[in-house]
Amino acid sequence: MIQDYSYDKIAVSSFQKPKNGNDLCGDSFYVTETRDYFICAVADGLGSGSMARTASQAAVNAVEQNHHLDVEELMKVCNEELKGTRGAVLSIFKIDFRQEAVIYAGVGNIRFMMAGKDRKLIYPLPTVGFLSGKPQKFRIQQFPFDNQTAFIIYSDGMEIHTQSRSILTNMVSPKESAAYFGNLSQKLIDDATCLVGKVSHA
Repeated sequence: MIQDYSYDKIAVSSFQKPKNGNDLCGDSFYVTETRDYFICAVADGLGSGSMARTASQAAVNAVEQNHHLDVEELMKVCNEELKGTRGAVLSIFKIDFRQEAVIYAGVGNIRFMMAGKDRKLIYPLPTVGFLSGKPQKFRIQQFPFDNQTAFIIYSDGMEIHTQSRSILTNMVSPKESAAYFGNLSQKLIDDATCLVGKVSHA
């Protein structure tokens, strides 16, 4: 299923599909834009099915309710919310329009890549592990943002590593890119989520 989100400054399209044989996707995501920033969170609940969905949804609900917090505080809040659940991997990034910066943190195997007008790929590495309420330190990374920045963020159910770099540096539109990735993901051995975004207005 593909969804489009058109904000004042960022255009985003998403593709999401449960693994073959499942009705419920164990991945969840949240995106929104305010006057000062754009924020995106992708969570993948451990395993699959309803318990995985419950965990991933707990994380993104925490982001939705607290997205005004900085990224490090958000990661802490999400970790607390995951107590008593199966646990989840999580990546959050915030594009701060005032600072002209992208602030990122991730735990687990959700991949995030971005590129600006110089077309140089930025691929921050997440921390190994998952969130389940246990004490955790988070590595916060910051990168420059410009008026041609594009990004891709996806869960491990998407086998698009080879194509993602080319799509990112030659992106026509998020909608076309999400549809392309969706067509590649016909037989899934895991839940799959992919969000593609690009600056629409500087």
